Amino acid sequence: MIADLHVHTRLSSDSNVAPEQYLEFAQASGRGLGAICFTEHRLFPNDAEVLRLYAELADRFQIAVFRGIEADTDLGHLLLFGVNDEVTRRFDLTSRMLKSESLIEVIHHEGGVAIPAHPFRDSGYGSRLDALLSRHGAAIGAVEALNGQNSIEENRRAEDAARKLGLTAVGGSDAHFATAKWFMTVATEFEREVKTVEQMCTEIRAGRARPYVFPEPPA
Repeated sequence: MIADLHVHTRLSSDSNVAPEQYLEFAQASGRGLGAICFTEHRLFPNDAEVLRLYAELADRFQIAVFRGIEADTDLGHLLLFGVNDEVTRRFDLTSRMLKSESLIEVIHHEGGVAIPAHPFRDSGYGSRLDALLSRHGAAIGAVEALNGQNSIEENRRAEDAARKLGLTAVGGSDAHFATAKWFMTVATEFEREVKTVEQMCTEIRAGRARPYVFPEPPA
């Protein structure tokens, strides 16, 4: 199953794309996207209208729609999946410079995953992955090794670090626009089908995921 773990919509300040535009693009491409994760900057939408919209879109396009967040921490951007009431009670996810050490531990304790985003681009995570792994163990078990907006070198360094440290490598487009340059570029391939965020977290924590590069669309 192919899932894009890193996508932004107009709920992020640097995108003006409606969520359905991504799903329309994915469906029209015919390249087998099975799930999309909307990971807004410093926003985990939890209102009834957004939940209703995501459920309707998932049903209409037959592509699972999951919520995550790209949190702003003291070491850089951190993708969080499995956010629950306890996480939102403990942390103001709209804040900048959240304490990564406690955030990583709490999300892991709650069954979720914390994944350093583009760790070698505008991030302090990349150079600290070894130390973070020593400190947090399985709580920092995955890293975004393939980001659609990274340079080749930035992705290579992330892939090398994941391999060296034994981290689960995942991929995401980091799309801010529903165009071929931004979206349906890279993603994550899961060994098993995932129908919920909880299942997705379980698969990432078990290491049953790897980066995926979409084939070029036909000319």
